[in-house]
Amino acid sequence: MVIGKRRRFWAGVTLAAVFVAYMTLDSRLVKGEDGYAVVGRSIDEYAETLKLLTTSYYKPLASDSLTTSAIQGMLEDLDPYSQFLDRRAYQELMIDTRGKFGGLGITISRLDSLPVVMSVIEGTPADTSGLVVGDRIIGIDGNPTVGKQLQEVVDVLRGDPGTDVKITIDRTGRPDQFDQPIVRSKISVKSVQYAEPVDGIGYIAMSGLVNSRFSETTPEELEDAIRDLLDRNVKGIILDLRANPGGLLSQAVAVADKFLKEGLTVVTTKGRITSQDKEYRTENPAIARGVPLVVLVNGYSASASEIVAGAIQDSDRGLILGTPTFGKGSVQSFRQVGRDKALKWTTALYYTPSGRSIHKGSRRFRPTEDLVINIGNKRISAFHAIATVAETDRREDAIAELMERFDLDNPEEAEQIFDVKLGQMLGLSHKDNVNDPQGDDPNMKFKTAGGRTVYGGGGITPDVEVEQKRRPRIVVALRRAGLFFDFSVHQAAYNDFPDHPDKFVADEDMLKSFRSFLADSSNSKKFSYRTAGEVRLSELEQSFTEAGFEDDAREELDRLRVVIDKEREGEFDKAETFIRMEIERALANRLWGTNGRLLISLRGDQQFEEAVRILNNPQRYEESIKLAMAPTGN
Repeated sequence: MVIGKRRRFWAGVTLAAVFVAYMTLDSRLVKGEDGYAVVGRSIDEYAETLKLLTTSYYKPLASDSLTTSAIQGMLEDLDPYSQFLDRRAYQELMIDTRGKFGGLGITISRLDSLPVVMSVIEGTPADTSGLVVGDRIIGIDGNPTVGKQLQEVVDVLRGDPGTDVKITIDRTGRPDQFDQPIVRSKISVKSVQYAEPVDGIGYIAMSGLVNSRFSETTPEELEDAIRDLLDRNVKGIILDLRANPGGLLSQAVAVADKFLKEGLTVVTTKGRITSQDKEYRTENPAIARGVPLVVLVNGYSASASEIVAGAIQDSDRGLILGTPTFGKGSVQSFRQVGRDKALKWTTALYYTPSGRSIHKGSRRFRPTEDLVINIGNKRISAFHAIATVAETDRREDAIAELMERFDLDNPEEAEQIFDVKLGQMLGLSHKDNVNDPQGDDPNMKFKTAGGRTVYGGGGITPDVEVEQKRRPRIVVALRRAGLFFDFSVHQAAYNDFPDHPDKFVADEDMLKSFRSFLADSSNSKKFSYRTAGEVRLSELEQSFTEAGFEDDAREELDRLRVVIDKEREGEFDKAETFIRMEIERALANRLWGTNGRLLISLRGDQQFEEAVRILNNPQRYEESIKLAMAPTGN
């Protein structure tokens, strides 16, 4: 049986939950002997059920898999962040928090049944040995990789520092495959991937674009970056925390410590027992005290990122700019279970210095009474979602269809539809998840250090809200099909480029080359795209057919099709600006690595550009700070 499948055994699920609770029971949480007696009886019932299943079920069962399934089933009734981690998940968690692992220094994805290098970390064995983005890994130590699951490949590539591995590479532009031996080493994943002056402003990248998160090395990296920028006389600092998923609480406090004066509250935690109620304060004089500061956030900034943003905002130390953050404000505790598994469970909530709960409450996407799933500002028909998924055979195809059908911004939104259980999706579920933390009422008022009013509701609402322009549908479809990536690999193999991303732009000739690339069916055979009009027309035709009016409506439908065909022809031209940007970013990643991609990505970044404008105009910065500090309510 595979760990990770959620199977419900009527007795096992509930009783295993009690079993785990008993194993970690704290006497402060149980009132008298009756509480222990209930738990004891439940353990006996669970043990008897497990024994009956393992000894008399019609085929042999593994008791450890049954127990794992029962525990996972129990955790489904809790908040989404309480999880039972198998060996692999536990190892990945340790890598995320420590920021180190033994390996080569690449990220890979599976394209056309082969693992393909998507990025190379600078200074790692993969980088020094000459691996490049787009390399197809067709063998490892003589064993073919075609059709292998991605995690299998990752497990083989990782290993103890000092050990070697031989990779067989198929590279675009080279006629023959070749073997590349590489010696593994300890890979340190930096939190601060980039810190340089841009237009006189110190820009510090800790965003999801460079796969940053808060780890054990974050404070030291950040301090080095700030000191270097101050030595170069920058006029202000932009701390980019967009799409940073968070990490260690202690490191979030240490990051805020670099900007806030000594002794200020950064965050408090409140839980069920008093030992979980803690207040975290800055302990050192701020090294960036008084330097104009803008923190960039968006809807994917979570946890530790929100702690930092909330502390900056509540102390009126700088401006928060972007869009409202995710709202993950719960504290998880960890305990190893058995030899190589672990339990992660929610024990407290985070609160900003003003007392706001960062947590947004339930993340389960239940439909409204008219059978609609709400995701962001989109209302998706539950029945249409089921029909869309039913037409596909693979999960990745279903995600692609959901994104196209409902104009979703990214695969994560499509994944959220999968997270809605069938009963909830069809409006048949009668049980609310009462164990999910709910956060503050959005109308609750709190005061910052400067006396202005801020509101609850979870997450951090920016002082200056700036929305990024949405990519047109055709650009989303081209990205999803990997065609910008494929084009960049092809171009890099057969053309010369400048030595620095600042010197590169996707000109008219590059756009023509991209059109030609798409016109070649050998390149675009996996590309399937329908305009919004084509999707709606298809639905309309189906409705008429089902109602028996297809012949009557044929003439009008044909007229609509002519209009929609013209719409399709013009979509590429309308999206030209975004297509240029995507080509530039993909080529920068292939030619100049993560930092090159980051620099190119700042072009046309409305949030970054607005932050630079504010910091380059001291009067405007002061006015913005005063405006942010001005009371917004009574």
